[in-house]
Amino acid sequence: MNARGRSKGAILLKAVGAAALLGTARALTGFANREPRQAGAGKARTEDAEHSRRDDLMTYGVGYGLALLLTGAAFAVVTWRWAAGATALGIVFTLALLQAIVHFRFFLHVDLKRSARDDLQLILFSTLIVCLMVGGTLVVLLNLRMRMM
Repeated sequence: MNARGRSKGAILLKAVGAAALLGTARALTGFANREPRQAGAGKARTEDAEHSRRDDLMTYGVGYGLALLLTGAAFAVVTWRWAAGATALGIVFTLALLQAIVHFRFFLHVDLKRSARDDLQLILFSTLIVCLMVGGTLVVLLNLRMRMM
């Protein structure tokens, strides 16, 4: 990639980052869809809705930041060769596992509370099925490889 392509990529990355920051700030302050205040009981309900919305947006913002950080760390380990061979692979797998946990917690809202146990059991069962399928496929392929050699 030449210097001109790098500068276009850097400009695009800065523009996307600025747009994300501006969108998050507007969403947190409620500037995008601010409604007129109502008097009485409606005021408490509106404040509760705004508080809940801010909490959700804060959760999404933290999750986005962590996911971006973990992705950047994995990219840096591979691109700048901070670790070699199996060590780099182990670091990338660990970062991928951490990112999956971040996605479950911050975006899918799966945690260890009583109400979310059904969701957690569903995800664990799905993970077990996927692991069995991948493991079985690897056993079959390695067996075929051994017979072909």
